[in-house]
Amino acid sequence: EGGEAPERGILRAAAMVLAKPELLSLGVTNSLYEAALHVFVFVWTPALERRGPRMLGSTGGFTGGAESSGTPGAEASAVPHGLVFSLFMACKMAGSQLYMIIGDRVPAATILRGVFLGSTAVFAAPLLVESYSFTLLCFCAFEFGLGLYWPAMAVMRAELVPNYLRATMTSVFRVPLNVLVMGCLAFAGNASEPSFLTMCVVMMGSCLFFTSGRRAGKGDGSLPPGSPRGIAL
Repeated sequence: EGGEAPERGILRAAAMVLAKPELLSLGVTNSLYEAALHVFVFVWTPALERRGPRMLGSTGGFTGGAESSGTPGAEASAVPHGLVFSLFMACKMAGSQLYMIIGDRVPAATILRGVFLGSTAVFAAPLLVESYSFTLLCFCAFEFGLGLYWPAMAVMRAELVPNYLRATMTSVFRVPLNVLVMGCLAFAGNASEPSFLTMCVVMMGSCLFFTSGRRAGKGDGSLPPGSPRGIAL
């Protein structure tokens, strides 16, 4: 960035964010969505274990499940964590592939609004329905939306953030994200699974609110020259 002192570049990027409502909205939604993603990393395992299939431990001290009592014959979780994680990654890849198909025809801002709306619903649903299969389906739907989110957000950043400030602007966006994540971690030991899911619902709903005011003409999917589609910028 032209040999400019790092602190001056950060201050200039922060001032630009505060001066332009569309950049402020982009930064807030970026921070809230990715903070919810970090919370999801903590919550998906206990959420599935509590609802999932059980297996009977044959020896004392079997503590594989969230509700295992540690006594002989206690029930332990039989959730296939590796298989579930692989399923999440496949859903995320499917979302990215869908963006490759629709990205030229559907504005990035519209895709993001759809992702935020869907994510709000899939985090709220497990609070109402105590079903392992349904909760797993909801979490897979979130991962599918995540696959749409990354390239759509990259397009929005390419459109709104000047190229010479892009790296610095990303660092500025990371500040509130890190604050949110540290705040969530501070309460992680005492917070329940429904509390984490509610937190995700609130953050996704806030993302939807901050993007609802953007004009449809923005985020039309066009990229500046030299910016390949789908690469995080």
